[in-house]
Amino acid sequence: MISKIFSFFLICFLTISKGQAMSISDVGKVCTFSEVKAKVTYNGKPAIGAKVTQITKFKSAVENHTSTDEAGIFSFPATYEKSFKKLLPMEIVISQQILIDYNGEKFEVWANGKMNTEENSELGGIPINLTCELTDAPETHRTAGSLVLTNCRWEKK
Repeated sequence: MISKIFSFFLICFLTISKGQAMSISDVGKVCTFSEVKAKVTYNGKPAIGAKVTQITKFKSAVENHTSTDEAGIFSFPATYEKSFKKLLPMEIVISQQILIDYNGEKFEVWANGKMNTEENSELGGIPINLTCELTDAPETHRTAGSLVLTNCRWEKK
């Protein structure tokens, strides 16, 4: 019991010493996938009704599912997990994927190894607002210290 109390106060001290405001609910909070908004097209036309799967692997695999609307748009809210690894001097890698099933074809439109626990760190601090043309070939982009394989585009600010 005493070691748990000591660990809690040590974590609080380390967090405060990093200059971060903290509530008890934020201790060890890791953003595993920032909010995603995307417009999906196929040959330039909205990919209506495409099935979209978001997969995150950190402590365990987590899947979220949705479909594109009549304009080819989908979104996922930001996802979080708790982990003391955030406060320890160790590397964190969070696997991220977005898969789209459209007209019987499967497309991987996002593959990333997220190495920062903060929200919107995937693209160096900007929100993930994508435009994805399913017929485009995926390209590798170096962003915020990791490599993203995607056929999507975003506004670079």
